[in-house]
Amino acid sequence: MQDLGERIKRLRRAKNLTQQQLADLLNIDQGAVSRWERGHITPSARYRKELEQVLSAPLMEMDEPLLESVNMDLHFALILDCQLRVLAASETSLAINGCRSREELVGNTYLPLLNDTAMNLYQWMKDAGAFDAGINWARFTLPTPTLHSGYRWMESLWIPFHLANGELVYRISSKLLEMPPSEGLGKAKLEVNGKQLELLVPTQARPSQQPRQQRHRDWHEAI
Repeated sequence: MQDLGERIKRLRRAKNLTQQQLADLLNIDQGAVSRWERGHITPSARYRKELEQVLSAPLMEMDEPLLESVNMDLHFALILDCQLRVLAASETSLAINGCRSREELVGNTYLPLLNDTAMNLYQWMKDAGAFDAGINWARFTLPTPTLHSGYRWMESLWIPFHLANGELVYRISSKLLEMPPSEGLGKAKLEVNGKQLELLVPTQARPSQQPRQQRHRDWHEAI
């Protein structure tokens, strides 16, 4: 999110603050501010709020209607960037992720949860153009990661949007499946530049007599 870093830098300079001075106001290390501004990491929801207070300006002003539509959604809804980082989350998605507050989920990325099979799927999405401007939509029926609650089988629809800074993000609407598909295969389907692509993803069978806690121990063990 290089553009977010550039905005932090511009607002900091507009307030005539050095990186060290901003870091002191936030009670953090100067290196963290430097990494934000270079786009190496992004501030968590907590620090975004504190940055807006210290800098006296919103970080994503023109994107508020999109973000608020997710925050107010009564169903499972998220906004993810192309690194699978959570930018907004509905109350239902917080509950399913096992989170007590938005600050616990927003700013986290699901990428560290991906094993080799899931990373291959993510790479297939990139190669297919899922993170390019030509994407129209994406639909998945897969074991889906949660932050604290293991994995859950979900049907998910990804619709692309562009933030005010031009960054491509996805508004994701999902529903839980009571049972996985009978054939035990996950499915991924994309439409890019009017062309549809589909991928079948083999999933690991889950023994019916295995305790629930063990079945949901790691979401990525399912794919």
